Amino acid sequence: MTNVVEFGTPGAMPPSEKRLLLVFDGGNAPGYASIAVALTEEGTRRGYEVWAATEGFRSLTPDATAEPRFERLIVSRRERYALLAKGIPARSMGRRVLDAGSDFRSERYLGFFEQDRRSAAAQTMRAQGFTHLVGVGGNGTFEGLKAMLGASDPRPPTGFINVSIDNDLAGDRAIGFLSGIEAGATIARGLYEDAYTHKRIYILEMMGNRSGRHALHCGVAARANLIVLPFFQFPQEVLEEIAQGLARADYALVVVAEGYERERRQRVAPGTSASEFLRRQLEAAGLTDSPMKRIIAEPFSRYIRGVRPGFIDVSAAYLKASLLFDAFDAGETEVMPFVLASNDVGVRSFDRVTREDRVERAFLPLLDRIGLPGFTRWVRDHCTSERTSL
Repeated sequence: MTNVVEFGTPGAMPPSEKRLLLVFDGGNAPGYASIAVALTEEGTRRGYEVWAATEGFRSLTPDATAEPRFERLIVSRRERYALLAKGIPARSMGRRVLDAGSDFRSERYLGFFEQDRRSAAAQTMRAQGFTHLVGVGGNGTFEGLKAMLGASDPRPPTGFINVSIDNDLAGDRAIGFLSGIEAGATIARGLYEDAYTHKRIYILEMMGNRSGRHALHCGVAARANLIVLPFFQFPQEVLEEIAQGLARADYALVVVAEGYERERRQRVAPGTSASEFLRRQLEAAGLTDSPMKRIIAEPFSRYIRGVRPGFIDVSAAYLKASLLFDAFDAGETEVMPFVLASNDVGVRSFDRVTREDRVERAFLPLLDRIGLPGFTRWVRDHCTSERTSL
């Protein structure tokens, strides 16, 4: 069976001075579809020809597995039908602003660590006639985008939109972060109520491989009794204090980030989840599971990555799209729009954007609701590298 239509490539189309490529990559998060719609609407309004790579960075390299590699993004279905009739792959984005997931991304493409793949991507950009480039994702996508620019000559006008549950770039609130907290805290609070009803200890693993913000905010919002962040490595005396505190409690919810003791788990207990590893540590420290008070490790769930975005994240998507195109129109490049609050918005140059995995020190009193002075002292003494953050 053959294709009814042989789709053309962007490079086969008439040249355009505003041919924009969107590259979505990295882990899923609520709001990928929202920013795709926002960039399509705003770009089209400003005269851009908007395209998306169907498999993220992979589509720009010889490792691409999907055809067509690029799709034209437009607003109306009527325009889509006209483009399809011409053999131009097109997708209507007009009513997809609240969609979960994304049609234009893949899991993190590890091949992009190779210089030859980045060089091939830069060559494909030129060959297909793309004049502008926008990356969408989290810190990994941002680093991939910068690496690709290093292989590009000349460097095209480029922007980046921060979409991530982890929220691990300093100076911005990632699209998807607040929606992820709403979904995650809902799960955590449900387990808290179940723990209360059945007098159990739940150890709930939540998203956060390096950054602890999602687990922190979900745990605080759900009123977790203890929050364990990914960069914690407890000495035996702190584990014993936690075990004793939980043994005294009638019930409790412990939130632990998925990255907790990652390297040690890989070394001594491969395949063990963070929640199960912490449960075993506490058991060895004296916390006993019994029919009267169960100690239950709940594994990490990726459910929250596929939920629909909240309207606050949709609003941020439209604002960031507007800020980015304003920057392009002003001749700026290699910038990331940021939205922190209603009066704290703008764009930052790439050289001012850094990874940030720490959490605010002001949250320190909220990590423990059991009453563990040794735990609090240990966190304060070992996880604070600056006066204002953990």
